[in-house]
Amino acid sequence: MAHDVIIIGTGPAGLAAGAYAGRSGLDTLFFEDESIGGELVNRHEIRSYPGFPDGVSGTELRSKMVEEAEKYDPDVNLERVQRIEPGDPHAVLTESGAYEATAVIVATGSSDGHLGVPGEEEYAGRGVFYCATCDGPLYREERIAVVGGGNHAVIDAVFLTEYASEVLLIDGESELAADETLVEEAREHDDVEILNGATVAEVLGADGLVTGVRVERGGGEETIELGGVNVNVGSRPNSSFLDDTVALDDEGHVAVDHRMETDVAGVFAAGDVRQGSPLEIAAAVGDGVTAIEAAKRHVAER
Repeated sequence: MAHDVIIIGTGPAGLAAGAYAGRSGLDTLFFEDESIGGELVNRHEIRSYPGFPDGVSGTELRSKMVEEAEKYDPDVNLERVQRIEPGDPHAVLTESGAYEATAVIVATGSSDGHLGVPGEEEYAGRGVFYCATCDGPLYREERIAVVGGGNHAVIDAVFLTEYASEVLLIDGESELAADETLVEEAREHDDVEILNGATVAEVLGADGLVTGVRVERGGGEETIELGGVNVNVGSRPNSSFLDDTVALDDEGHVAVDHRMETDVAGVFAAGDVRQGSPLEIAAAVGDGVTAIEAAKRHVAER
């Protein structure tokens, strides 16, 4: 027997869709291949979520959203989805078998972006890190760098001063892209130094550990000694399992219309994985609501 809706991913978009599905009485099945709540568990502070003017920790927001979705007792399978086979109903395939649903919502989010420079992969976990909350305590009294200029990067740079002796915020643009209030906070922090117009060309190391970075700036190069490098340069959509299933853009984001529907009727995408997402948690929640409302209509028409 087919489910009404299968939701792939339990980040903010998936959880919002699941809560609305539960309230609507839809038979819902979740798939999650990591931890319920998605990357919220790695966000020490969220400054841009409505209703929390002083910010909210990722773990607190995750806990509340998971609690709300679980209130309706949905089925949850902790396994990776391998592909979707469109049909009526659609089939979602995993290692353990095939599961059917009238509508499918893809809410798989995104993964950390990489610099793609020499030394990054070699020193990953040995000084190169992507989660400030997870790994920040490992860099006590070290001089470290955060590479990136968006909101997340600036927030993490300030957060990491709780451990590091100094944080160098390296951004290739002439001005940080983060909100002005965050930029001002970083500028005023005694332990944060901002280096604009600088591009990391190589991560350097010795004896298996990071020792610094080589940066290009103003037509020249310089070597900066560091004990750690937090790569904070955006994200890439988790959509590889959708190849040849739905339309993707050149970066792998899922193409959707205003209802979050893909080019396959009854298959929707919400949150960071979809094309044009502002990559904000509040936006992902809105996407999830939009997608489930459209999915409800699709189910009712069947």
